[in-house]
Amino acid sequence: MKKLFTLALVALFSASVMAQHEIGAVVGGLNGASYKYWISSNLAVQADLAVGLTAAYTGAYWKGSKFGEGQMDHWDFMLNPNLAYHFDLPANFKLYCGGGVGIGMLGGFGSSSILGKAGANALVGAAYHFPSMPLVMALDFRPGYAIGFEDASYPHYSMFDWKIGFAVRYVL
Repeated sequence: MKKLFTLALVALFSASVMAQHEIGAVVGGLNGASYKYWISSNLAVQADLAVGLTAAYTGAYWKGSKFGEGQMDHWDFMLNPNLAYHFDLPANFKLYCGGGVGIGMLGGFGSSSILGKAGANALVGAAYHFPSMPLVMALDFRPGYAIGFEDASYPHYSMFDWKIGFAVRYVL
């Protein structure tokens, strides 16, 4: 998992100097750093490295026996890269949609263990670019599905994993 995490970071931050980059913070279901790299005028890679606190509806199994079902509170620490296509609107607004993956750690759901976490998500949002300063504000919704696991051979915890995030990024 460390190799995959390192490879994802290198791929995201090894972009050319001529490209437009945005860096800032995200708060909400995700709380941490936010980065966006523009591949073209309408296509971007957005990555967030954040801690999330969420209540999720789940069906959970622990070592093959039913552990619990229903709403469970948990925390997660994850890298969430997404590919998003942006639609231009008047007055410096953009709507965007896309999808991505999440990988990280998960805990706080009734067990003392910290589990690995992996999942996939969709991405839908809106952004506003201030014309007089290099600043972007964005609000997005990320519905997805994730599993928690101790090792890759046996998932223990599955859930509908959704996040809402408000990001403020500085345009470099």
